[in-house]
Amino acid sequence: MLAVVVASVAAGATVTYRWTDTDGVHYSDQPHPGAEKIILGTPQTYSSADADGQGSSNSASSSPRRARNSDIGLFRYDNCAVVQPAEDQVLIDVQSVTIAVQARPAKRGTDRVEVSLDGQAIKAANPDQEEFQVSPIERGTHTVAATIRDSDGKNVCQSPAISFHVRQGSELAPQNPNNPNRKH
Repeated sequence: MLAVVVASVAAGATVTYRWTDTDGVHYSDQPHPGAEKIILGTPQTYSSADADGQGSSNSASSSPRRARNSDIGLFRYDNCAVVQPAEDQVLIDVQSVTIAVQARPAKRGTDRVEVSLDGQAIKAANPDQEEFQVSPIERGTHTVAATIRDSDGKNVCQSPAISFHVRQGSELAPQNPNNPNRKH
């Protein structure tokens, strides 16, 4: 079985991960807890005669992929990611955390960002929101991911999940030298 996987990856196959949660079915090129690993064959590609921009005076030809996809409802972001906090970042003695999401290309005005913190959805208060303040934040390890949805509620981008860590002084060991609240 391993030989089949190695041979398919060597032949140009792509590894994709699929999982289902309360928001539906998701696909990613990044591993996700509980995701099923899928090996895809070499993708089929197509180049239009107008791909180089010649032969058309249409103003949309400067960005054919985005214009065509949004016209028929298939717009997808190239990527989206949680950019704050950073993967595996350790936050010491904090009471809140700012979660920031970035999309490429830039988020369209009609799309909405949703964040999932430890499996709990945090919806944007307004359509332009790309930063979320979580307060209070409990000590421990947290996992966060972002989803961008279009005006119909369809998922148009799913970020990989990242983990960050919150460390706070213990009330049970106030004199511990690692406790930032230690009284000297």
